[in-house]
Amino acid sequence: MEFDSDLEDTRPPSVFDTNKHQLSDIETDLTSQSSAESESESYICNLSPDYFLQIEDESDDDDTDQTAFSAATLKQLDGIERRWKAYCNFTNRNPKDCLQNLDYQKTKGFFTWICIQKTGVGGRRLRGLKSASSLKQYWKFFREVYWRETKKRIDDVLKRKMSNFLYKLTQKHGLTAQRRENRCMTIENLEKQAKTTISTTQKRFRIGEHRIYALLFLLLIAPSGSRPQALLLLRYGDLELSLARDPEGGPHRILIRFKLYFTKTFLGEKEINTLTLPETIFDSSLLLSPHTLLLGLIFRHKAFEAPTLTSPEHLSKLDIHPDEDELPLPLKKCMDETFVFRDTDKTAVRGFILSSNKQITYGMISKWTKDIGVFAGFMFTVILYTLRYNSANEFDNSPNISEGLRNLLLQHANSNTFRKHYLGRVVSVDTMAVVRRTKQQNALMRQACSIGYSASTRRPTHLTAEQSAAVDGDPEIQKLLHQRQELRKVAKGSPKARERIENITKALQSLRVKLRRELKQQYRQGWSRKQAVVDIERQLAGQTFEESAVSLSDEISYSAQEQHPAQKHLFEALTAPVADTLEGEYQRRNNAKSSDGY
Repeated sequence: MEFDSDLEDTRPPSVFDTNKHQLSDIETDLTSQSSAESESESYICNLSPDYFLQIEDESDDDDTDQTAFSAATLKQLDGIERRWKAYCNFTNRNPKDCLQNLDYQKTKGFFTWICIQKTGVGGRRLRGLKSASSLKQYWKFFREVYWRETKKRIDDVLKRKMSNFLYKLTQKHGLTAQRRENRCMTIENLEKQAKTTISTTQKRFRIGEHRIYALLFLLLIAPSGSRPQALLLLRYGDLELSLARDPEGGPHRILIRFKLYFTKTFLGEKEINTLTLPETIFDSSLLLSPHTLLLGLIFRHKAFEAPTLTSPEHLSKLDIHPDEDELPLPLKKCMDETFVFRDTDKTAVRGFILSSNKQITYGMISKWTKDIGVFAGFMFTVILYTLRYNSANEFDNSPNISEGLRNLLLQHANSNTFRKHYLGRVVSVDTMAVVRRTKQQNALMRQACSIGYSASTRRPTHLTAEQSAAVDGDPEIQKLLHQRQELRKVAKGSPKARERIENITKALQSLRVKLRRELKQQYRQGWSRKQAVVDIERQLAGQTFEESAVSLSDEISYSAQEQHPAQKHLFEALTAPVADTLEGEYQRRNNAKSSDGY
């Protein structure tokens, strides 16, 4: 019997909000059967039954028992395993047997040994444990190492005992229970960092393009809140550029779309986020424009697919078809796998040149950021995550971003991670205004709670020659100097004695570097307090501020170095004032993009 397709469906409503005429995104319905299948009750497969029987017989216990950790986590687990082996070898026991027969005594001894270790592989001096959270993380890694070896979990009794013992170790060794202060680098702080990055001659780079990287990397973290590791993986194939029509009738804008890969790969790869950054016309500061820097790199490397699109001026001539909203600006397919942030290769003739496809490391971009933060005058160490902290809190405060979108942008499974690690513990809300119901002093609170509240370009960046030499008065340094002097008297060409002298010399160099680093940190952190007293006394005495910064080393004469002409041209282009006309603004931006590839 035939039914009219327009008749109303009398079945009860479904719990799923679906259209009955809409195809499912699941192409195969496993519960349905074709007429042929109903008759034969069999499925057709090109592979023989023996293939599947062989799979059933294959032993894959070793693979399925292993948790899918990321490479970074596996490196941490391997490090704990190496320490366990070193500890067992030190106590003349078999590491595997000790792990198979693990008890509270062995575990207690191992973690005590970890806390007092001063040197690591190759005799290198260890930084040592500073916080209780690091000790707890080691305990977490150790439990995974135990599971990896024995396929058993540590019992609850041992967990409770070790929890109490780790607390005792924390107290005994003076480990701090405070987490790292998660102050934010606000956009104002970022502009100061950007200006220093482009203008400073105190920080040298192997090639000029790396100076661009040092800023562009930060400009891509700021709007995306990306983990720094994800940006290191950014390739030209992850970029999509287009010329977009302004729905409100303004001039066309450049859009940058880029894909961010999920770097937390626990239990496999995660879905990819795609962000879109629209160009800002009449931008007050091109130092904060990722479009300017990225397009400069693209033009430098001739990455556009269109063969005649070779200069920023050509972009200004392009239009969009009347029936379309965007004009794609495709990049060359041959560059899809090329990293945006690349390292250098050393050559015999040309010195350092840009690598064909060796990416920069996390350590490189991290050190660039820290060093430039020092020259910018920040008292706090500028780490890459200060920008991610700021993005997370700005997302949380924005009425345009929901909690779910915030978690998506930050690649968090839920809000617990944000509350525990990202929500600013330096409260940036004017709580007095809240309780008094007065207007919030938002700008002042942002400034006071950021990493830049105590920034000063007068802050010394290096130790004086006298301060640097003073570390030799340290008792441990004196002991090593005395040992080396005595050995030199009795060495008389002995190979063993020469080897001991070399080892002592290496230990001296390492200890001097450590002591000077610690002294410089104390010197810089205490400078604000001491200089404030000087400034107060001078002003109350009717004098002005000191004309020169209190840096007896004269910054090792770094400030006397002149900028490279290309660096100077780039700085002038990026700091050029906003133009009065659209044509003038295009010219301003084109100049900055052309200067980008010095």
